[in-house]
Amino acid sequence: MLVMPSVDILGGKCVRLTEGKLGSEEIFFDDPLQAALYWEKEGADALHVVDLDGALRRGENLRHVERIVKSVSIDVEVGGGLRSADTAIRVYLMGAERVILGSLAVRDPASVEKIIDEIGKEHVMVALDYKKGEVMIEGWRKEARKSLYDAAQEMRDIGVNWILATNITRDGTLMGADTETISKLVKRVRVNIVASGGIRSIDDVAALRKTGAKGVVIGKALYMRFFSLKEAKKVAGEC
Repeated sequence: MLVMPSVDILGGKCVRLTEGKLGSEEIFFDDPLQAALYWEKEGADALHVVDLDGALRRGENLRHVERIVKSVSIDVEVGGGLRSADTAIRVYLMGAERVILGSLAVRDPASVEKIIDEIGKEHVMVALDYKKGEVMIEGWRKEARKSLYDAAQEMRDIGVNWILATNITRDGTLMGADTETISKLVKRVRVNIVASGGIRSIDDVAALRKTGAKGVVIGKALYMRFFSLKEAKKVAGEC
């Protein structure tokens, strides 16, 4: 299971939010590039970079995203505010290993097919952010009126090979991973599942590995040093 530190960018800084709520941000690096370089030095094999301003329609941080992908030698997946096929392809051409599609994928699956045709399915991930089993879009503020499992199945049927599943009510809370939902999702939808939201301890990482998830995104627990990246990679089977 791949362990990816999260670099979330808001107002040009590397922050962590609680349940995606503005006003809850904690700043960990004044420059997100420094966060990316730090995690690369710590041994990360890949990074999860999110433009929170883009996701929340408050602007964009593509300049910072480009600085990151051009400055590190490891894979970077990028999401947040990619609301058109052209923008997603632009980010891929910057050097991102994968582009992460959220609201666009749920609202316009045909656009996802177009992007897959252009850059290949291994470079496309769909983010399904869920609350009480239902998918949320538009920066987690609007109901998509689709269940997590139905949306995941729909994405698989159009050729998506990577799905990021984030439990909104746990994200940034350190409440523990939603292993039950991830386990069900892995069994029901035969694609690569990456889990996110609530990871607090090494036990969470171990439990997620047992679900069959292919990856885990970890934010606050790493930044607050609840455990080290090296410890997480060892438990995940990376090293």
